[in-house]
Amino acid sequence: MRTARSAVPVFVLTAAMSLPAAGCGIGTRPVDRAAPPGPATSTPAQASPTEKLADAAAKTNQGVITVVMRAPGVVTDTRLDPAARKGTMSISIEGPGEEVVRADLIQIDTDVYLRMPDLPGAGKKWMHSRVSDLPAGSPLHLFRGADHSGAADLAGCVVSATRKGGHDYVGMMDLTRSRTLNRGVLDELGPLARAVPFSARTSRGGDLHEISIDVPSVLPEHGRITYGYSRSDGGVDAERPAPADVTELPGSLADRLEV
Repeated sequence: MRTARSAVPVFVLTAAMSLPAAGCGIGTRPVDRAAPPGPATSTPAQASPTEKLADAAAKTNQGVITVVMRAPGVVTDTRLDPAARKGTMSISIEGPGEEVVRADLIQIDTDVYLRMPDLPGAGKKWMHSRVSDLPAGSPLHLFRGADHSGAADLAGCVVSATRKGGHDYVGMMDLTRSRTLNRGVLDELGPLARAVPFSARTSRGGDLHEISIDVPSVLPEHGRITYGYSRSDGGVDAERPAPADVTELPGSLADRLEV
């Protein structure tokens, strides 16, 4: 939600995207879809729009998935294969003037490789870390729980939703429910974080296709954040870098990346 000119912008927005992982969503707050008491032949109650979005988020975490997050000046493209424990993330941030800062991330099993070729002093090598050595909640860990796409975290923040017709929904989110959203973002929003409008669309297959958080409607100086989800029939093209191209991730840098 911050612009590219924020301090440590890459990792603030990476954390928001990760909306990797775990969350205030359906994994920890299951929805009771039982029909109301009545004769055995009665028709079950139809799922509410909020429940349908929760179901869509659950389906989104099945199989190989690509998540693209777009915010003013920032784009992240994350590709995840949870079965193979392979994931990649590319980050592009517009800096002052025409400057663009890029970062690339690879995770294979419990090994994480980070490269930031455009940052002074970062070098061209991949920086390696084990997941166990990262700070708790680090955005560098792409598989933090079953909600690797972050869709369930977002769906769990939905407090009201209305179906507009077809596969489109609108409603309100309470972003304070999120377990992955950067705390600094929530501090900036303050009490406004409890009622932020959103729009969403599900795919024909019933999983989440897009969700857009309308931050400017409550905080005009910030931009809209949109997450797009798409499936892939293949796996994720990720390999460990050659040993000669790898150095260890400094602990001081790992600490700075803590969400």
